[in-house]
Order: sequence, then structure tokens, then C-alpha cells
Amino acid sequence: ADAFSSFSAVPSPMAPAPPMAAALAPRPEPVPAPAALSIEPKFTVTSSEGVAGRTGSPGPQPIGGGTAFDFNDNEVATQSNSGSPQAQHVSQRRIIIRTVNMQLVVTDIAASLDQISKLAKRFEGWVVSSDRSLTHRGAIAIRVPSAQLDDVILLLRGMAEEVESEISTSEDVTDEYVDIQSRLTNQQATESALLRLLDRAETVEEALNVQRELSKVQQEIERMEGRIKFLEETSAFSLVSVQLKLAPSEMPVDAGEDQTVSPRIPARFRATFTPAAGIDEFNFTWDFGDGSEPVFSNRTAPTIEGDKRVTATITHFYSDVKNSPYIVEIEMDGFGETGVTEGSDILIVTVTDIPTVEVFAGEGFVIDQGEEAEFSGSFTRPEGLTNVNYKWDFGDGTAPETGLIPEGSTRVVTAHVYEDFRPFAYQAVLTITADSEVGEVEVASPLTVVVTEKPAWTVAGWDARDTGRTAVRTLSAVGAGLATAAIWAGIFSPVWIIALGLVYVGRGRLKVRSAKSGRLATEESED
Repeated sequence: ADAFSSFSAVPSPMAPAPPMAAALAPRPEPVPAPAALSIEPKFTVTSSEGVAGRTGSPGPQPIGGGTAFDFNDNEVATQSNSGSPQAQHVSQRRIIIRTVNMQLVVTDIAASLDQISKLAKRFEGWVVSSDRSLTHRGAIAIRVPSAQLDDVILLLRGMAEEVESEISTSEDVTDEYVDIQSRLTNQQATESALLRLLDRAETVEEALNVQRELSKVQQEIERMEGRIKFLEETSAFSLVSVQLKLAPSEMPVDAGEDQTVSPRIPARFRATFTPAAGIDEFNFTWDFGDGSEPVFSNRTAPTIEGDKRVTATITHFYSDVKNSPYIVEIEMDGFGETGVTEGSDILIVTVTDIPTVEVFAGEGFVIDQGEEAEFSGSFTRPEGLTNVNYKWDFGDGTAPETGLIPEGSTRVVTAHVYEDFRPFAYQAVLTITADSEVGEVEVASPLTVVVTEKPAWTVAGWDARDTGRTAVRTLSAVGAGLATAAIWAGIFSPVWIIALGLVYVGRGRLKVRSAKSGRLATEESED
């Protein structure tokens, strides 16, 4: 603004412009757009009759030798100065930027990358980027003319084993393009005005002021021209990004036999599989079919069966039987130098309650040693039990008695002789085992057996064995008493020695006194 205020509209004849002023701001050469991409917005105004007589909007038209833009009609109604309406229709070229992202499954990553690169050159496009850092994956991005984009997509689909995904986006940048063109025209007009002012600058300071403003305008012009060129090129050549994934080979997987389990009892799952040569890294996922989170792991181990491997054992708990049976699935994938492999398998898990078996071994009893004791136990036998067996463990170290219980029977009767007396009771146990849908059922019940000593031979109520035992016990008690007395005597021996010494001394003194008394009595009698 300061630069504009310093000059008049008519140059002064007394102040010719310095000859170097024009050299201070050389006009940069505009960057020409390619002939095929030079696009200028054009507007066609037609009468209402012409529009009414049309049968439809024209379709996509190639512009500039291959650039594809869409054509749409925008109707603009205006009023004439006299007030009568006139329909003016503006036909404007649409500038569309199309982008495509594809994920393809192919049999050979390297060959597919080479084919896509040749495909881009065939359509006069180019490779933007390419990546083959992994054996089983790859990526490539190409640009191809927008007019041939659909043909390129069809060819890409044809070279794939499977199209996992295809995402196509379109961005209409017509408004931005027209806006930049308009602002560019204004900036160019400003540039021309500044150049004329620069030519009329009378001093260096004035020239420098104009030059600063001119530099800003020229920078903005260059930025706009660059943006226009970018929009033209990106709309003329569409970007196609392709993610390549190696088609996996089939890997045999065995999830195991179908299972029947009970609620809150752990169910264990382990699969076996046979990978192809060169595959040495594995991942697997168990889906238990009950809505719980799948379990992922990569732990596997070899087996002694050739190339077979097994997965780590996974434990799962089912909470109830409501939705039983469940479909359990394992999915595996492996990869290595030779490519990628996949496999899966399913099994059926039936969840059911454990059959309830109640066992009663009988009441405890007392028996003399050597006599035969009878045992009679009973149990309940719900439906679904097979292979019902019993085991009597008598608790005296002898081998338990086992056997198969006949179908329909619920009682186990046997006999046993306890040969030895013990001061404590024996613990006998009856155990019932059976097979059910959920596995083996085992229930046990104990009972107490008191074994007394067998009485000895008796005559007229006199038991020699008891009498002898009593005598032995009495003699043992007497001997123990004497031994105790001797121990106490030994403990108090110093006291006894002193006491005996005092007694001995006292008796000696009494004897002396008695002797003296006798002599005195004799002397008195003589006198």
C-alpha cells in the first residue's frame, strides 16, 4: 500500500525511471503445464430453448489427449435489466481425483510385482513405490491415466487368486481448481501493476518497496501455479496402491476327538498338524464356541511321528450346559522361507452334568481277631453309567478286593478276616467307579472296624492266659517300684550317709556315758 501511495497515475516527465529498475524484478518464466494437462475452465451459455431440447448430459470426455474429466451441467437463472427471467446454463468441466486401494492374494509375490510394473508402463504410467521386504507379502503403488483406470483395475483383478478388498475414492477438486485460477488471475494482474510501478520508480527506496511487494506476489503466483499443476496431474493420473499377499498352501490340522465335559471341570484342547517343508513359525487360535474370548498362542512342539507337530495344550472351563453342544474351532497359519500355509479343524464339545452316585459302606462294628467280618455296602446307580466296578480296601495292608458289579445291582457284599489285634480301629473303604459321558466317576465311603483280642483257654472261669498276664504285670509293677526306690535312694545318698553318721556318733556317746555311770556306781558301793 505504501508503494502505491508513492506514485501518481501519470509518470512525471521530469523524473524518468531509472534504467536499472526493470532489472530488479525479472518476471519468472511460468511453468507450462503439459499439453495433455493444460485445462482452462470454460463456460458455455446457452438459451433455455437449447437446454430444453437436450436429451441428457454428456458423459465423460477425454481432454487434452487422454485426460479424463467429468462434465456436469449447472443451471444458473438470471434476471435481465427489464426484469424478465432468462435461463442461463453453465457447462463446466469437473476435475476428479480418483484413488484406488486393493489387497490381492497372488501365487508369486515377485512375479506379481513385475507384472504390475509392466502394466503401468503399458498404459504410459509409472511406478511410484515398490516394497518386497517380506517373502510372503509385497506392496506397489503406480500411477496410470485416469481414462484407463477401469481397464487397469480389471487387469489387476485378473492376475489375482483372490481380491480381498478394493476401495475406490473420488475427490472433486473443481471448486478448488476454479478458485485458484481466479486468484491466480488476480495475482497476475497485481504483478503486472507492480511491474509498471517498478518501471516508474524514481528512487532506489521506492524501487525496493515495490520489489518487496512484487516478490510476495510472485511467490504466491508460483505456489498457485504449483497447486494447479498438482491438481491437473493427480486428476490426469490416478494412484493405484496394491497390497500383495501370498496365497497360502493347505496345512492338515487335526483338532482331536469330540469331547464330553462337565461345567467348571477343565476341558483340554491340543491339535496336531503337518506343515510343509520350510515352514517354521506358527500361530494358532482356539475359538471355544461359547462366546468367550478366543485364545491365541504360537507354542508348538515336534513329535516322534515324522513331520507332525502338536500345539500347546489349552485349558478352558464351560460354565453351564445351557447351550451345549459347542462347536470348537482351531485356525492355524504358518510361514517361512517357502511361503505361507493355513489350516483349520473343528470338534464338538458336549457339556453335561456329572451323574451323582451316593455310596454307603455300612455301620462300623467290633469283631474279635481271627473272626470273619462281613461287609455289605450299597450305592445309587443313575442312568448312563457303564463299567461299574467296586473296590474294598480293608485297611490292614492286605490287597484290596475288586470286581465288576453286574448290571442293575446296587449292593456289594464280601467278607474279610483281620488276623491281628491293634489298639486302634481299622479304616475300611468302599470305592465305586464307573464310566459316564463326561468321563470316569469315582465315589468312596469309609467305615470303622474295631478288632479285639481273642480270649485265651479257660477252666471253671479261670483264664490261665489272663492270670499269667496279670502276674506278669504285677511283677513288672513291683520291679518298677524297686527300681524307682533305688533311683531315689541314689539321689538322696549324701543325706542318708550323714544321718547314719550322726546315729553312729550318738550311739557311741551313749555307750561312753553308760560306762562312766557304771564305774561310778561300783566305786560308791565299794566305799
